[in-house]
Amino acid sequence: MGLHLNWELRLPASTSDAAVCASLRRLRDSALEQGFEEVSPLVQAFGPQKGTAVSWTKTLEFWASLVAKPYEDESPPMRGDPATAQGFFVQPGEGCETASFGLLRRADDARKHTDWFWHCSCKTQYASIVSDEHLIRCHTSLVRVLERAVDIGLDVIVRDETHYWETRDESRLLSEVHKMNSIVARIAGKLSDASASADIRAPIFAHRRFERLEMGDE
Repeated sequence: MGLHLNWELRLPASTSDAAVCASLRRLRDSALEQGFEEVSPLVQAFGPQKGTAVSWTKTLEFWASLVAKPYEDESPPMRGDPATAQGFFVQPGEGCETASFGLLRRADDARKHTDWFWHCSCKTQYASIVSDEHLIRCHTSLVRVLERAVDIGLDVIVRDETHYWETRDESRLLSEVHKMNSIVARIAGKLSDASASADIRAPIFAHRRFERLEMGDE
């Protein structure tokens, strides 16, 4: 449970592998400018594996296998080819999930509909455990990378559960996260109280104002 920044990236099927790689390199350059905790190399699934790139290639292969699955509500359903995936990963900062930016080829069964595609959901809510300022920096830095993706020419669809993408309102971002922190704290607290013998773990327990959140005072 938590608030996510969700995005889809697309390019036309006619885009060459080299052009896809060039676009992703430019996007990674933007990520390097954001002050993220870590930005991986740009890697290719099932490509050459040398040195530290081996683990990132394996990571890309795993995520590509998930992205390749067709959406249930998409018509016609499109299935991706994980072997064509290129991309990189970003660790925005403490409390955030790892974010991925990439592309792989997709097609429907009749191969009448094709494109390059990627999607990712990155939970940023628990960056607020560090501080509100840290949350804002992590979340808005990811947004700036997505803005750069638009500038580069990718088709970008964003669903921001904090509503920052459409409002650019940091106070709205904080308000949505504070509300969800309070909801999660109350649920986690009740589970912990009801299961005294069980080891209940959740990131929200690390929040410096957990007790106030649990009581609904935040």
